[in-house]
Amino acid sequence: METAATPQLPLQRYRLFESHDVDEARESVARVFCPHGLVTLRPRAGLDACHHSARLHRDVSLNYVQYGPGVQIDPGYLQDFFLLQIPLRGAAEIRCGAQQVDATPRLASLPSPTELLSMRWADDSPHLIVRLARPALLSRLESLLQAPVRQHLVFDLGVPLDNPALAPLVHFIDYLRLTLDAGNALQAGSPLAEHAEAYLMASLLMSAGHNHSRALAGDAQRRSLLPRVVRRAQEYMEAHADQPLSLADVCREVGCSARALQLAFRQHAGQGPMEFLRETRLERVRAELQASAGANGAGVREVAQKYGFLHLGHFAAQYRARFGERPSETLAEERHG
Repeated sequence: METAATPQLPLQRYRLFESHDVDEARESVARVFCPHGLVTLRPRAGLDACHHSARLHRDVSLNYVQYGPGVQIDPGYLQDFFLLQIPLRGAAEIRCGAQQVDATPRLASLPSPTELLSMRWADDSPHLIVRLARPALLSRLESLLQAPVRQHLVFDLGVPLDNPALAPLVHFIDYLRLTLDAGNALQAGSPLAEHAEAYLMASLLMSAGHNHSRALAGDAQRRSLLPRVVRRAQEYMEAHADQPLSLADVCREVGCSARALQLAFRQHAGQGPMEFLRETRLERVRAELQASAGANGAGVREVAQKYGFLHLGHFAAQYRARFGERPSETLAEERHG
C-alpha cells in the first residue's frame, strides 16, 4: 500500500535549520534577521521550528519560517532591514511603534526598522517573509522621488493583500517563490535576480502605503514635462534594454519623479515608461530570434532571459499578443524559411 508523500514546504531546498529547541531556533533565525526574544506561549508545547532562506541579488531575500505552537517574538528595533510578513495560514498579532494589526493570510504586516516591534504568532502560523535591506530601499525611494529622503521611511503596518493596487506585487512574490522552489531561472547575484530585486522594491514603494506615499504620488511635481524628457527616457531605455532597469533607474537618468515621468509618458506617448520598456524588449527579442537562423543560434529561453523576461509562460503570452505568433514559431520560420 502506497503512503501519501509529505507535502513540500515553501523554499525547502534553501533550508537553514530545523529544530525542536527554542534556544537553537532563536539563535539560528537571528543569523538572518537580528537578535530577538523567543518564547512559546504554551511552555510545554513542542516546538517544530524551521527556517528556509533564499537570497535574490544583494538586498532582498525570501524566507519561510515556522515554529509550530504559538510564540512570542520580540526583536525590538530591526535597525537595518524591513520585513514584509505574510501568514500562509493562522494569524499573528503585530505591534510596531504606535500601530497594531492582526495579520492573516489576507492581511500581511510590514514593520519598519525604526519602530519598536513585538509579535505574537498563533499556533500553526507559518510565514513567508520578504527581507529588504533598509539602505537599498531608501536609495530606491530617493531615485523614485528624485529628492533626498530626510524622514525615516515608515510603512503602514497592515498590508491588505486583496487590494487590487497590490496585486502585481503579490503575484510577483508568489512567482519568485515558485521559481525558487523549482530551482531554475533565478540564481543569486545573476542579472535576472537583479531585475527581480529592483522590480520588487520599486513595486513595494509604489503600491504599499507609507509616510512618503503622497510625495511619491507626485503632489509636488504635477507640472507638465516637455516631450524632450520622454524622448530622453525612451533613448535611455532603448540603449540599456538588455540590462536590469527599473523605473527608479530611468527617473535617476532623466531627473524627475516616478509619478511625473509616468504622467508625461501617458500624455505624450500614450503608455507608461515600463510598458515602453517591455515593448522595446519584445522587439529586441523578436529581432534576435529572427537573426538566429543557424543551427547554433540562441534559443527562445536564452534570448528572453537576456532581456529580463523572468517567466517564460508570461513572456510567450505577451509575445503572441504583440506579434500574433509564438516566439518558437518566429524561430522556426527563420530556421526553416
